[in-house]
Amino acid sequence: ARGGGPWRITVAADQLAGYAEWRSSTPAAPGGLRARLSRLVVPAADPASDESLLNRAPARVPALDIVVDRFELAGKALGRLEVDAVNVPLADGSGAHEWRLDKLRLANDAAVFSATGRWRAAAGRAPARVTADFGLELADAGALLDRLGLPGTLRGGKGRLTGEVSWQGSPLALHTPSLDGRLRLALGSGRFLKAEPGAARLLSVLSLQALPRRLALDFRDVFQDGFAFEDASGDVTIADGVARSNNLRLRGLQAAVLMEGQADLWQETQDLRVIVVPEINAGTASLVYSIINPAVGLGSFVAQLFLRQPLMQASTREFHVTGSWGDPKVERVVRTAEAPAPANPAQ
Repeated sequence: ARGGGPWRITVAADQLAGYAEWRSSTPAAPGGLRARLSRLVVPAADPASDESLLNRAPARVPALDIVVDRFELAGKALGRLEVDAVNVPLADGSGAHEWRLDKLRLANDAAVFSATGRWRAAAGRAPARVTADFGLELADAGALLDRLGLPGTLRGGKGRLTGEVSWQGSPLALHTPSLDGRLRLALGSGRFLKAEPGAARLLSVLSLQALPRRLALDFRDVFQDGFAFEDASGDVTIADGVARSNNLRLRGLQAAVLMEGQADLWQETQDLRVIVVPEINAGTASLVYSIINPAVGLGSFVAQLFLRQPLMQASTREFHVTGSWGDPKVERVVRTAEAPAPANPAQ
């Protein structure tokens, strides 16, 4: 590159193929990378290199304009990748920079993930922090989990997961203890498969397979081979790495399941209340969905349900699930509609 112009390279190798152009940094702006690649294979990251990247200031991170037709990360084929990011000085005159992600799109047959965000440098006592808005459009949630190295945990599932999250440090290293955000799940027509808790971690909690394994219940035919649901939905808030919800709902042909409580994403522990309402007639699951009010919590909901449908009281079951994700502790909760509801662990 003459006269300070960009460097250009064309490469064909097992891990990288295509065209790339690098523009060097100047006193006025950091450098930038533009690439059009047919394939890019990135091996699993070295924790030591992650730590060094975490400590880099956003001002030193280049602008990116990258398109990869076939992107593979740590042995997982993730599909077509598009990244568009710029590095801009803050308007406050401090001289600090912000690395702004204008576009991140990752698409394959199973799902399309898109996100925008920003990475701000540390200021005073405030550490560097990443914020991002994202959407995950799911054509087949089970197939996506297979791609991500979690085969046999979910079959089917079409819908979307959206939210906004933030954490301290770098975009390249999710810092779970400082994770904050809000998530919204809306998923239809799937089945949680019979997987060991250690294989899918939090998904094993949602699949409810611990219930028949830990207790002698009359729901064994409903959960032992994985709970089939017509739709699953809920809202989750995250503060300092602890996720909370009071309206997680699964509706199936044989039962409706309601959950509220919290899960520590760093410690991988849980404190959940689970209510299972077996199908008594064709309208049970629809009724469960129609009268639930997330603002009042599950205790008040159960009281309303029993008043509307007294026959449900004898067959409805309530559980308290605690302990680690890999070794959940399940206790049966026995109470009547007139008894005071336990405290809501999600509040």
